[in-house]
Amino acid sequence: MKELPLFSSKTQNQIAKQVLLAYTVAIIIGSFMLMIPQMTAVGRISFIDALFTSTSAICITGLIVQDTPTYFTGMGQTVIITLIQLGGLGIMTVGSIFGLILGRKISIKDKFYLDSSFGKQQAFSPFKFFMLIAAVTFSLQFIGFVLFSSVLYFKYGYPLANALSFGGFHSISAFNNAGFSLYTSSLEGFTGDLSINLIVIFLIILGGLGFPVLAEIITYRRTRQFTLHAKLVVLVSAILIVFGTILFLVLELGNPDSIAGRGWGTKVLSSLFQSVTARTAGFNTIRISELTPATLFFITVLMFIGGSPGSTAGGIKTTTFAAVTASGVSTMRGRSNVTLFKRRIPQDLVHRALTITLTAIVLIIFSTIAILIIEGCTLVEALFEVISAFGTVGLSTGITFGLSTLSKIILILCMFVGRIGIITLSLAIAMRGTQNKILYPEERITIG
Repeated sequence: MKELPLFSSKTQNQIAKQVLLAYTVAIIIGSFMLMIPQMTAVGRISFIDALFTSTSAICITGLIVQDTPTYFTGMGQTVIITLIQLGGLGIMTVGSIFGLILGRKISIKDKFYLDSSFGKQQAFSPFKFFMLIAAVTFSLQFIGFVLFSSVLYFKYGYPLANALSFGGFHSISAFNNAGFSLYTSSLEGFTGDLSINLIVIFLIILGGLGFPVLAEIITYRRTRQFTLHAKLVVLVSAILIVFGTILFLVLELGNPDSIAGRGWGTKVLSSLFQSVTARTAGFNTIRISELTPATLFFITVLMFIGGSPGSTAGGIKTTTFAAVTASGVSTMRGRSNVTLFKRRIPQDLVHRALTITLTAIVLIIFSTIAILIIEGCTLVEALFEVISAFGTVGLSTGITFGLSTLSKIILILCMFVGRIGIITLSLAIAMRGTQNKILYPEERITIG
């Protein structure tokens, strides 16, 4: 495979800044739009709450400080779902799509963004790739929209207009792993509904796999092969879903406030749904505040890992988790190389994965400490809220509504970093500036 020419550090910095600027501008514009009196039922919203809501939507998180179905009007909800769609596709991706439609040629900056963000493994046509993103996104959302609306209309007797609006909103929110809902209690009213649960699970998983993997799945009949990236994403995702379902079921089996008093079918379905949604979707069919501390801690682990690169999900990503885990296993076995599926992982990628993981942990630790000092809440509540924000999940134990302005700002920064910070960090790690020609003497230290 022919690699793209190496960019200068200055060029890479400019591209990273453009990504930051694009998201920042979109968030600010969204904030001011939500402050228009017609957007809220009471005719007003504070700037910090508008900023929090706009950030949560653009960063496809789902944490809310105002109840979406009751506080915002239909116009406000339309703005929120539009911000979610923009955030899911990616501001630069959306810009490139419309630019290509209007006849603009793909720029070198667009190509670099694709390589760093979507993990391209082989040569492809930028135009076809962008069109594939748009086609896959809207096609899957349309299928979810039809199915969700049909269930609401035929099974629950919703008026057609309501069924369509609810179906459209939740399909877009689910595929983009956003977690925003037009129900005050999220999807708790559909705990035992197999059809609604499976539709939402279907959209969340596909949205969390990532566009490169979806493209490989679509073209598999022609290529008859999967890249290592696709294999890792599918395998790790499947393991996390299955393991998460089993562990959630075991941990909550005796909890009368969650699934203890329900039938086995509902117990398994609820466990599956929470396992899937915890990895950045943000919907819930069981009240999170009523889960046991052990379950809450386990969910934070799933939220921290998140979805896959190039997807609508957040977290450190499944491939990062796989690389770090494989590196640890290789070290314990005394091996110098990290291998997965009989393929050797380059050391620079392993170092990048370790750096991303460590940086995320440091961010979470300091943010949690800050909220503990400001709010005086429990450690579990603060940690859960911070990881939910960083992982762009949106699940909450219920403390979001009562947070102070300073705590909201901390969560806004966590959501922002969780959505675009990993990309920016990857760009920074990949930069090769002037190499240090001084080679210092080597000396070993004791580890472990």
